[in-house]
Amino acid sequence: MNNNTEFIEKYIDGELEKNEILNFEKLLSGDQDLKRDYDLSVEINNSIIEDDVMALRDTLDYMYNDEQKVKRTPSVFANRRFYYAAASAALLIATGGMVQRLSSPDLGNNEVFEKYYTPYEITVTHRSGNTEVDRLLLNAFEKYENKDYEQALVLFEEVLESRNNDMAVNLYSGISYLEEEKYQKAKSSFSNVISDDDNLFIEQAKWYLGMCYLKTENANKAEDIFNEIVNEESHYKDVAIKVLKDLNY
Repeated sequence: MNNNTEFIEKYIDGELEKNEILNFEKLLSGDQDLKRDYDLSVEINNSIIEDDVMALRDTLDYMYNDEQKVKRTPSVFANRRFYYAAASAALLIATGGMVQRLSSPDLGNNEVFEKYYTPYEITVTHRSGNTEVDRLLLNAFEKYENKDYEQALVLFEEVLESRNNDMAVNLYSGISYLEEEKYQKAKSSFSNVISDDDNLFIEQAKWYLGMCYLKTENANKAEDIFNEIVNEESHYKDVAIKVLKDLNY
């Protein structure tokens, strides 16, 4: 045979006639150079089929670093250069992805929480109350604005004893619970607002519920909440997209 490459490729691909297969296998058993070329070709094909870029890289290193193999490469494997190019491209893509991930590592749940969380500002009107509950609520808002969440909670809880359907108070008490690391109570407060389904604070409650799930390392539930926010065209949509991106969802 003047051109081993053609017969090796056709034999591997099953394109030889029966008599050609017998002749090739006879030559293969007695010609060490042909056997070496065949074994190397099979190794390369297996690497390509299995998408094992690293194994293929090792094969290429072996071929090009061994002086004897370098001399044989142009004639034996000239028709398979496009495989090397494809494998090299795959390797570059893979290593490029690794470099990008190393340079921009994923943020943890708590890091994302710290990046985006801020307490909700008081948006309800402050007015002097005519009842004891009104005065309690006014004092609670003042404590909240001063970031005295512990005392604000005491007052919010008193207000909720007689006004448990006040969704604004539920929201602010939920944020106060979150600040005081009472996460189960915070979730309950936000869920109350959401399940009421007829108030002006549902979007805010969903956002802070998602934040609460992040803080408690419940990434799957956090993802569900932030996806809901995105799909519902919420006021928090844009920032929810950023959160999901930082979480690598």
